Amino acid sequence: MKTTILFIILLTLTSIHLGQSALPPLIREGREQAYNMKLDAADKLFNKYNSLKPDSPYGYYYKAQIHFWIFLGSRDNKEYQIFLKLSDEAQEKIEKVLTKEPKNFRIKCLAGNLASFRAMAQATNNSSVDAFWSSKKAVKYFEESLELNPKYYDAYLGLGLFDYAMSFVPDFLKWAVNLTGLSSDKERGFRYIQKAYEKGTDEKIEAAFHLSKIYTDYLADCDSAFFFLNLLTSQYPSNQLFSYQYAVTLIKNRQLGKAMEVLNRVIRQNNKKLPQIIALCYYRKGEIFFKKNKYKSAVEMYSRFLKDTRELDFAGFAALNAAYCYKLMGDEAGYKKYLSLTKNGNQDIFEDSYAKHCGEKYQNTGIQPVELKLVVAKNNLDAGLFRIVYDSLKLNIDNFDKSDIKSVALAYLAEASLSLRKYPESLNITDQILSMNPSNERWTRPIAYLLKAKAKFASGEKSDALELLKQAEQYNSYEFKDNIQARIEGMKRKLNKD
Repeated sequence: MKTTILFIILLTLTSIHLGQSALPPLIREGREQAYNMKLDAADKLFNKYNSLKPDSPYGYYYKAQIHFWIFLGSRDNKEYQIFLKLSDEAQEKIEKVLTKEPKNFRIKCLAGNLASFRAMAQATNNSSVDAFWSSKKAVKYFEESLELNPKYYDAYLGLGLFDYAMSFVPDFLKWAVNLTGLSSDKERGFRYIQKAYEKGTDEKIEAAFHLSKIYTDYLADCDSAFFFLNLLTSQYPSNQLFSYQYAVTLIKNRQLGKAMEVLNRVIRQNNKKLPQIIALCYYRKGEIFFKKNKYKSAVEMYSRFLKDTRELDFAGFAALNAAYCYKLMGDEAGYKKYLSLTKNGNQDIFEDSYAKHCGEKYQNTGIQPVELKLVVAKNNLDAGLFRIVYDSLKLNIDNFDKSDIKSVALAYLAEASLSLRKYPESLNITDQILSMNPSNERWTRPIAYLLKAKAKFASGEKSDALELLKQAEQYNSYEFKDNIQARIEGMKRKLNKD
């Protein structure tokens, strides 16, 4: 299962504005400490609450949550066992309350959240089938909570997260989704999470965080993501997860310098209980240096990430980019070393699957100089250096004589032209792509339709843009599918609002 995605989807934090929170003051104070990653201080407050209210599940629940976070951020099996013990204790308290108060919708929702934690922990611990059954249990609790009180909007968050998360389950685990009867609907999940944020009381911070993630990854709408991330990082500046997500969105929005500042701040905070977030910061720093074509610095960051990471996610992709760096620096030994590591990532995520494919191809056929030029062009495109990309590719486009390579070069040139507001030229370039029939780089067809739709929209031709988006979606079955689909979804929403 995609542990990185589920880590972000199932992590539970909470509220920017508490509204009419029913939580006891000690619990609210403990949560505030936890959100600022002052986990020891939070743990002491929850212990104090347990001594005052030994029959209440809240203190045990939030203690379990803390160790759930630490396990996800450390991959320490001892923390996993502590979490399981505390979650069992919390569940026991929950069941006693529900025996006496079967219509307590708040405790039902709490039980749903606890089952969500178990699902994530089990998935991270490679117990995928157990994770699906815990997910089913969680959904049942959320549904029962809403049956008892349809206006308890916090419960919509849990339902929305599962709706969204199950859309990312790998094909080889679809049978488990069907067996447990879980649903997957990204759009409905998004609506539910919005409802929880707008109308809920105790889950606003979690909802805000997940909305920022969805706006970034599913809708390619960085501006909306920044609205939530600015709220979160200003209120909880010591929360490394919020800051890390802020940096990721900044990178996608081509604000590389600002992203680097945020990542450096997280690294300086040096939360020893969450070393995986620190490792991911080095990965993202490598990504920034790579996009800036600063190959030596990129290699240093990727090497640090590969040394420190405690999971497979992005390991293959980091190795691939490091291999590119060494090749561009003329270091053949470094190139071959990292090329051999491209197979070591998590094959359930696109980045690592793609890295393995590229690694195998380059080991068999070698990498051509023209392909390295495209790597540099893509980096410049991601860094927002559109004029450099445009001038370079415009000058050399006739030198790309192979269909696959030329279709990629044209795709980059079309995007650079679009960003420079050269709309007629961008339309002409996308038509060239659509007239081609590459054998491998077939993702260039849906991206051509998407870029053509954007150019049409910018030229005031909305109806044409909508038709082109439909074609982009129809052909979007190849590499970079999720990224292209996010851009399609974002464009559809923009057109529908216009």
